[in-house]
Parts: sequence; structure tokens; C-alpha cells
Amino acid sequence: MQSQLKIFNTLTGKKEDFKPINPPKVLMYACGPTVYDLSHLGHARMALTFDVIQRYLRFAGYDVTFVRNITDVDDKIINKAKELNVRPEEIALKYTDTFHKDMHDLNAALPDVEPRATEYIEKMLAFTQSLIDAGHAYEAGGDVYFDVLSFKTYGKLKKQSLDEMIQGAREQVRSQSELKELKKNHFDFALWKSVDQKEPGWQSPWGWGRPGWHLECSTMIKNVLGETIDIHGGGEDLVFPHHENEIAQSEALHKKTLANYWIHNSFVQVEAEKMSKSLGNFRTIQSILESYSADTIRFFVLQTHYRSPIEFTEKSMESAKAGISRLIRAAQFAPEANGKTTDNIDIAPVEKLDQEFRKAMDNDFNTPQAVSALFGFADTIFVTTDPNTAKKYTEELRRYASVLGFTLEDNRRSLDPATTAKLKEIVQSLTETAADTDDASQLMEMLLSAREQARADKDYKRSDMIRDRLLEVGIKVMDVKGGKATWECS
Repeated sequence: MQSQLKIFNTLTGKKEDFKPINPPKVLMYACGPTVYDLSHLGHARMALTFDVIQRYLRFAGYDVTFVRNITDVDDKIINKAKELNVRPEEIALKYTDTFHKDMHDLNAALPDVEPRATEYIEKMLAFTQSLIDAGHAYEAGGDVYFDVLSFKTYGKLKKQSLDEMIQGAREQVRSQSELKELKKNHFDFALWKSVDQKEPGWQSPWGWGRPGWHLECSTMIKNVLGETIDIHGGGEDLVFPHHENEIAQSEALHKKTLANYWIHNSFVQVEAEKMSKSLGNFRTIQSILESYSADTIRFFVLQTHYRSPIEFTEKSMESAKAGISRLIRAAQFAPEANGKTTDNIDIAPVEKLDQEFRKAMDNDFNTPQAVSALFGFADTIFVTTDPNTAKKYTEELRRYASVLGFTLEDNRRSLDPATTAKLKEIVQSLTETAADTDDASQLMEMLLSAREQARADKDYKRSDMIRDRLLEVGIKVMDVKGGKATWECS
């Protein structure tokens, strides 16, 4: 049953009850990557934000069509191709593939439709011609510009007047002095850009050229989802000029609202500055995955509300690793039966989890509160003594965690070859047993047995030394009351 979801709408600047155009169907579009380089953590935040939003909408009973585009024609792609002396298509294909790998490795679900800009060139030309015919665009020197003054509500998303706005330069391939002579107004933006015949492009009624970035998304939305959709989103850096210009060209042509709800996530920051390629302060998704699991990265992102900035530090990542480890331990929890089991499972804690989880997510997708609800339920699992009840609770924990995209895969004992080699050295130096195996579990069993024997002999100095040596290589030993010590990667 669908609950009463509230969404903060960038367009109105307030939280609103979510009312789809044609419930239970939801049409949702998020701006995808420009594929000219590896994706970084800032891109991951945007992707994970909308992955969780579409997951929760489905969980809440909506029939979602989620579209995320690929921008595979852009000046950045062409410039990268020139640097490497390859065709732009090769760059676009390479980094589309790496983006897909990143999303797979982060457990981000595939969109229902993933249109690529180059597949819609003819439809972009038709869109542009229609704007010209309607008096909202004009041709100048082989370029086509949108006449901003023809759209009276321009600036409503950014909430600024025209005089306060500065047109983004991304779509421009000519100098500002040239453009000043071509445009009616300095804030008019390009729908179609003329380029030299030697440059990558397409033939149009106005000559050889390429589409403007803003035109691409408006055209794909129209042809994949329709003229009006429920939700449109992306990073907050897209509010202006990209989304503002999408609104202008789409609504000027169709005389209809482009999107009823606009959702924008905030940035990942490094030392209070936005993580970006231009500043050189970014970490690629793959480089972070070398040190942290996908669940850890998700936890880092989701422990902060999507509209608030996140400060990236190694300390914050370690904190996220500790947080997700607690949920993983709860998901693996299995108390000993001790001859006592029951079929009368108390479902009150599950009902409480459901209520708290939905309340959090219905409040503008408040993932920090949703994660807190998972932690509260994990505490209940840890004090559960009945195996049947624990099994039911861990299944429910996994189900609700999956709405946030967590796998809760138990990788706490996944050791790389280098750490395993160090373990072997520790075994050989601290025990009298020959370390003739490369199996990490067997090596740990030897060390834990040696530590257990030292404790039995009251040789606590030796016991602590084994624990400390393991901690030096990133392995934490945990003593269990009344049971054998366990371990995990720290």
C-alpha cells in the first residue's frame, strides 16, 4: 500500500505531498554522465541517491519507469579524443563501459531505459525546428539559439532574475566576442552549434554542427517518457543552467509543465570544496573500491541526507566501514539453540522497523533516519536467543536494507594476498606450527588457537602480543563471552 510521501521540490522550495500524474505509475528521469573520463565519488553520490529513490518508490508500491541518459556527444569527449588521437566514439564507448562497471560494483540497479544522445539527433533537429517555428528560437551564423526573453518565466527554478544569471559556457565552441555578435541577448543559449566540417558533427538545416547539451535531455525526455513527467533530478550543479534551460525549451514548445517535482542532491566535498575533476580533488569510484566495499561507500553516502553536503575524509570512510560492519554482523547473527526453539515469533519488532523505516523515507527520502531504524532493529537481533526468531529477523533486516541498496555481504574476512602473506609470517614467528598453508582461515585458526592456549595458561602478555600483531595487519580479534574468539578485518 502506498504511503504519503513528501518530496522537497526545488521548483517550489518546499516539501510537497507526492502526487503522481497517473498513479501508481511514476515517470522519473535523472541526468546521467558525460562519458569522457572515469567517474568519481561525486558522480557516485548522484547515482546512489536516485538509485535509492527509485528503489523506495517501488518498495512503496509505485510502478516506476526510471530513465537515466548517457551524454555521448560533447566537447569534452571530442577534446579527450584529440588528446589521445582516437575517434570520439572510442572515448564515449570506453567510458560508458567503465561507468556501467562502476554502477554494477556499487550495486546500483540499471535504469529501465538508458538513452544515448547520439541516438536522438534527428529528433533533436525536429525539436529545434519546432522551436524556431514557434518563435522561441532563431538561427544565426549556422547556430540556433533559444530566445530566453520569449519565455517569460525563465529563472523560476534558479529563482533569479535574468540580470543575475550568467550563461554557462559548456555548450559554446566559439569565443565570447563572436557569440556577442550572433546572439540577440547574451543569456540566449545554444540549441545547435555550428562547427567546422572537419569536426565531428551532423548535417542539419542550418549546416554542419552538434546539438547543445540542454537540448539533448529535453528531446530524450519527450521521446522516451512524454512531455510531462513526475520527477526530474540530478546534482545541484545542474539546477542552472542545465535544468533551467530544459524547462525553458520544453515548456515553451509544449505549453506544459516539464516535471512536477525537481530533486537535486548536494555535493561530496573535500576540505569544504566540491569534489570535481576541474579542481583535481577527486577520487575515482574504482580507486575507492580498492579499499572499501560497495556497502561502505553506500553507507558513507546515505548517512547524510541527500540535500546536505558530505565531507570526504579517510576518517569518515573508516567510520562508514564500522557502521556497515555492525549491520553485516546482525545479518549474520545465529544464536545457539541450546535445545530451545519456538515457532511463536514476536513480529512486533518487525512492525516497528517497518513503521520507522517508512516514516523516515516518506520524509523526503531521509536515509540517515532509515539507517538509524536498521541499527535499532540490529540491536534487537543481537539480544535474540531463539534461532527461529533470529532467522526471521535477519531476513527482514536484509529486506529493508536492500531498499537502500545494501547487500550486507559478509566480507569481513576477505583478506588480500598481501595480508595473507603477513599472516603466514606471524604464524611462523609466534607459534611452533609450520605455516604450510596459504589459506587465510586456516592461518587465523592457528593464531586464535595459540592465543586461546596462552589465555588458558594465563600468559596474557603473549595473548595480547598475538592480538596486537594481528591488529597491525588490519585484523581485529573479538572475544565472545562464553565462546571462542572471532575476528574480522578492521
